[in-house]
Amino acid sequence: MKLRRYWFIVFPSDRFGPKNFGVTAYSISEGKKLIIDSFKNLKLQQLTENLVDNMEVVEDIDIRLLDQGHVIPNMGVVTFEGVWFPNLNLR
Repeated sequence: MKLRRYWFIVFPSDRFGPKNFGVTAYSISEGKKLIIDSFKNLKLQQLTENLVDNMEVVEDIDIRLLDQGHVIPNMGVVTFEGVWFPNLNLR
């Protein structure tokens, strides 16, 4: 099994913008768990499992599609497991 890049879309109107999440994981379900666990650790409880389960997911996202003004310059390393946007995988 190999790591894959996932882009979780919270706001479809800003599909590749900064209100969404980038995760590298072995599966979509692991990616969802990484998002939920990361935000629990930051004490941001408004991110519920139901919300994460209902997000659209782009598998193997081409990072060149992502917002050049905010997402690209502020993301973590996409080859490391974890949440890379927002940058939580280098802490």
